[in-house]
Formats: sequence, structure tokens, C-alpha cells
Amino acid sequence: MTFRFLRPRHLAVLAPFLVAACASDLPQTPPPADAIPSPGLFTLSPGTPADGTVRLTLQRGAATARGVLQANAQTFRFTISGLSVQDGAPARATVTGRVFGLERSSDFAGTYRDVGGVASDMGAALRLGNDNLVLIELRSVPAGLALGVPGQGATVTLAP
Repeated sequence: MTFRFLRPRHLAVLAPFLVAACASDLPQTPPPADAIPSPGLFTLSPGTPADGTVRLTLQRGAATARGVLQANAQTFRFTISGLSVQDGAPARATVTGRVFGLERSSDFAGTYRDVGGVASDMGAALRLGNDNLVLIELRSVPAGLALGVPGQGATVTLAP
């Protein structure tokens, strides 16, 4: 049996089939959960300086919280939806935190997922990370306030 090399005109005939075969391998659904950055990527060394600070205002029963990011001597307003308040929350509460891994203000927007820790009256921090490897560490100030994030995450949108 002998093999001949394909001539250019043969490749022209086969090209649509090759393109169709490659296109069928493209993902049709969102990436699996393991495609999301691992919580290990959000590990900080002791003494790591914060790139910014955040302040959130939460209101009982509101689906969206308003916040302010201060970084590089600038102030950015944002909203976060999907952040849940558990236990007996006051009618209005302010939560503060630190931001790490912020290179550009546009990196701050996105979907944040829990990467370890729960903010509660025990002083632990809720650590939220996004696909741009930005980490928000929120601390609960009011006693009895516990913050959480659902599995699908919380969405941060920068205000225009």
C-alpha cells in the first residue's frame, strides 16, 4: 500500500470538514467548577500589604449591597449582589475589608466565590476571590452578623 501526499486541491475539498470537526470539540456549557481558580491561589504571606480597602452598606432584605473601594488614592463605587446575611442582622450594617491582588480597577468587577473563612462575630474573615485573582477579605463588625456567599458566587459591578 502506498501513501500519496495530499495535493492542495484535495486539502481545499477537505477543509470544511476539518473546520467542522474542530468546531464540534468546542465547549457548549460553562467551564466546570474545577476551572475556577483554586483557593490556594489566594494564599497571602504574613505582612502582605493591602492594595485597597472596601466598605459595604448592607440593608436587611435588600438583594444588593452598595460599597466603596479605595485604592491608589481613588474612590470607586460598586454594588455587590448575592452576598447573604445570616443570623439576626440589624436593619442596616456597615462591613469593612481589605483588597489584595488589585492591579487595575477593572480587575475588581466580576464574580466572587468563597475561598475560605466565614465572617462572624468571632472575628474571622470572609475571603472572596474572583477570576482575576483579586481577594476581598471582609470582617464583620456588628456582633451576631454572619456573611456568606452562595455556591454560584456574588457579583461585583463597578458603578459608572
